Amino acid sequence: MAIFEIYAGKSGLEMMVSLDREDFLSTLSQEFGSEITSENLEAHAFEYLQCKIAIQVNGECTSFTINKIKLSDFNIHLQGSLNISVSEVTEIRMTNTCMVDLIPDQDNIMKLKLNDRIRSFRLNSNRTSTTAIY
Repeated sequence: MAIFEIYAGKSGLEMMVSLDREDFLSTLSQEFGSEITSENLEAHAFEYLQCKIAIQVNGECTSFTINKIKLSDFNIHLQGSLNISVSEVTEIRMTNTCMVDLIPDQDNIMKLKLNDRIRSFRLNSNRTSTTAIY
């Protein structure tokens, strides 16, 4: 399971991503055909997530920039910006195919902490996209 949490930050919308360490490193190795090291982790994670996640806010496309990576024994935590600032979120369209083609029963939880509400959506191989209306 992976959790993608979108929230309003100081400079606009931000996202925190928590991924299973073993599964994500294995996925990156398979995708890029090389061993994942501390030197190439950020670049490969960025490239992979750019291909597997699409988020539109109020009809505008976003792009996830990784600002911070933290590794723990069991997880990888990525924190960054969606590079968009809006005064009010009225709609978020999310597509997430992260690891669903390589990890059996992979679930990606999209958690939205916006407009004084917390909402969660489960995306997986059976349902890779959804829209949240506010």
